[in-house]
Amino acid sequence: MARLGSFAAPVDLPEQLRPWRAAGLETLFLPEGLPEDLAVGLSAATSVQAGTATARPVQAQRRTAGPAAHWPEPWQTIAARLQAKPQIIITYASLTADVTGAADPARRKLFQSILAYLAWPQGTCLFWPCTDAPGSTPDAPGRARNIFLNGVLTFGVAHIACFGPEAARLASALFEPADGQPDVLVHSLPAPEELIGLLPHELHRAVARLKDLRLG
Repeated sequence: MARLGSFAAPVDLPEQLRPWRAAGLETLFLPEGLPEDLAVGLSAATSVQAGTATARPVQAQRRTAGPAAHWPEPWQTIAARLQAKPQIIITYASLTADVTGAADPARRKLFQSILAYLAWPQGTCLFWPCTDAPGSTPDAPGRARNIFLNGVLTFGVAHIACFGPEAARLASALFEPADGQPDVLVHSLPAPEELIGLLPHELHRAVARLKDLRLG
């Protein structure tokens, strides 16, 4: 786990970590250790506790399969089911409820329809929660946000499809490009509640930007 220090010392952070600290992150959950390009240059004011004795390059970490990391639930169960490296992460604020026993049938049907329209090969997308389960008491503020970030980095996806403004704000804050060339593209889409009940052609038009993506 990497602790990003206080706002009083932003110059103590590597350039890659500053947008995350500005977005409110206090810690990064990195079970495989801090990547070398992030660890280099950390000052004494930044406390780093790596999960392994030797940090691996970010490219190697991004190729790590999900089950190799020790995720909290429900992320661990989701990652354990992966059969291939995902190309895009799909998330929305109520996803955590949908994967922890409180699934909404209308949302399930909605995303079944969306995936049928997109016709992506199996394993292309990963539904990865960005919020804690309703009523949960996480160990630390921002835990779900940190795990979401760590998942994006670990799986090495280049696209995040955010359904709803809450998920879009979170992802955009984490992956705002520093030099105009983002490593991860955030796609903001309507919230599930806005899409439920649309006619098929209306739904297809609402998510057409995903259909046009070149993945792989």
